[in-house]
Amino acid sequence: MRWNDVYVDAAAVFTGRREDVRDAVAEGRYSAEECRADDFASVSVVDDMSQPDMAVAAAQRALGRTRTPHEHFDLVAHVTSAGHQGLDHWIPASYIQARTVGGQGSAIQIQQASNGAIAALDLAAAHLTVRQAPCAALITTSDKYQPPMFDRYRSDKGLPRGDGATALVLTRGSGVARLLATSVVSDSTHEGAYRGTRSWTAEAGGHGWPVDMRQRLKQYLSTGVDVTDLARSLGVGQQTAMDRAMADAGVDVKDIARFVYAHAGRSVVDWDMVERTSGISITQTTWDFGRELGHLGAGDQIAGLSHLLETKAVGPGDKVLLSGVGTGFSFGCAILESVAQPDWS
Repeated sequence: MRWNDVYVDAAAVFTGRREDVRDAVAEGRYSAEECRADDFASVSVVDDMSQPDMAVAAAQRALGRTRTPHEHFDLVAHVTSAGHQGLDHWIPASYIQARTVGGQGSAIQIQQASNGAIAALDLAAAHLTVRQAPCAALITTSDKYQPPMFDRYRSDKGLPRGDGATALVLTRGSGVARLLATSVVSDSTHEGAYRGTRSWTAEAGGHGWPVDMRQRLKQYLSTGVDVTDLARSLGVGQQTAMDRAMADAGVDVKDIARFVYAHAGRSVVDWDMVERTSGISITQTTWDFGRELGHLGAGDQIAGLSHLLETKAVGPGDKVLLSGVGTGFSFGCAILESVAQPDWS
């Protein structure tokens, strides 16, 4: 979908202390072999803060970077990867709204794994387009990966998890980056890849904690699924979302200055092959930033965009591509063009 009058006016990221992955290896919490293959330097760890409060902290930082008055916000969208948010049978979006912009706008929660931020961006852009300006949307993400529910190094492979929250202010009329296009597509052929073959449970943690996504994938593949078909499906889905967004934005890969992907280890993403097949160099990505934080669940894309703007790695006229893949599977892409260089610390 092409957008004509939608802007990102602010973005921010909230993270915790950095845990050196070598310490995790020394303590037996992270495989030395996987550590070398993933090539992460550290992960973010938030010790004593809930996921909703982390989102509030990120939102307050983003709101401090925009002149958009609180009364213009008619949407608050809180995005989570898939994990617990502090209480069962409770929606944190309203909690976040009450502690940030307030008002009577819609407060919703979106759960689409690592593609959640782009899905929220796509939905929020449509929401604002049919509203009368001035109007704005606040998008937040927040995830923590800690015991007993999750083992940040062992629950999944190639994606050591970091704790963090992000926030983004989407507006009509003006901002620091213009949203050119978004695309979100789904392919549920391999939906079972992270569900496994076990039956449903009646209670949280019914199959045991921490969550074992590796075992679920093994169970799925043991049913006769060809792993190459799964890999091909993921590659095609991600490329399809990117191609559609670039076509709608009227740009090509060579027109993109920077690319923001999920913070995945080198054991998952072969950057040399990416450069050979698509011409995208790792130096054009936010890999160096991401390898300090770990995979922030739904937050990698907004965190990467915030980092590029904060560090002035992009300037007016530069185009940025955000790409996401969520289990299930869903694939998202957003194309933005920097129109102003913000003075953010």
